[in-house]
Amino acid sequence: MTQPAQVTDESAEECSAQLAVVARYQPGIRARFEQRARLDPAFAHAWLRYAARLLGRPTLDPRTRLLVMTGQFTMSRRYERLRETVQAAIAESVDLKEVLEVIFQCAIYGGEPLVDEALSIFTDELEKADRLDELCSRGLQVGQRASERDLDEERSRWHPEDAADPRADALLAKYGWQGISSALVLRPRHTLDNAEFLGSLDEGFTKAFYDLGYDDMYGRLVLDHRTRLLCMVGNTLAIGEIVQTRHHMRTAIRQGASPREVLEVLFQSVLLVGHPNVVPERIRDLVAIVEDEGASF
Repeated sequence: MTQPAQVTDESAEECSAQLAVVARYQPGIRARFEQRARLDPAFAHAWLRYAARLLGRPTLDPRTRLLVMTGQFTMSRRYERLRETVQAAIAESVDLKEVLEVIFQCAIYGGEPLVDEALSIFTDELEKADRLDELCSRGLQVGQRASERDLDEERSRWHPEDAADPRADALLAKYGWQGISSALVLRPRHTLDNAEFLGSLDEGFTKAFYDLGYDDMYGRLVLDHRTRLLCMVGNTLAIGEIVQTRHHMRTAIRQGASPREVLEVLFQSVLLVGHPNVVPERIRDLVAIVEDEGASF
């Protein structure tokens, strides 16, 4: 009869090192590894090695990696893994206001009800860590960001074609400048057509859409645009939303993310939400976007 392979000291040491890499981001890996190894050692070790290889890559710093994971587990409703991610963020001294902001931003593509369970988990972990009161004292106040914005400054960041288009001022007057201006900064040569199209169908919805999405949410600026957009790439991959993944990969690069950082979010997504939405088509999409933007890996 074939005997099971023996675990050598060398392989045990390698396994321990791999567990340490993964546990930095998912503290529950040790218990899961033991369960898997009891059922099938080959699968347990293969998946652990894969996870350690992907999570141990240096392209994303731990803060960014954990924030992207927060969004992906929220969007995919993997709430126990979200709990571990919050625990890891606390251990890594990630700004908990940023972790909360990632959960809030998930309302854009997942809908407001999706975030409720995530907020319960987040609140529970902060109470355990005696950090909740501190976080609540730092909450964004109503109207706070509006008082800090300046239209002339933002106009200087619009694409020249948008700035020269007479529709821009007309749309600002109709829907308010805060939402339209944010959209023009983030989605150049798209916003004017989109706002005009939506407005032709229903002006009330169009105002609500730009007020919430681009002023109230994207204009919060708790996260810098680079980080928020990398999280949005992860969010859309988590639910298989191809069109918005393409949009956010492009915008992330325009807002300061390197092509390598965007690629790393795709690699991480293979591990967290599976291969089909990523390999190879989304990677091909990213390569095309990088070439179109005149950037390079």
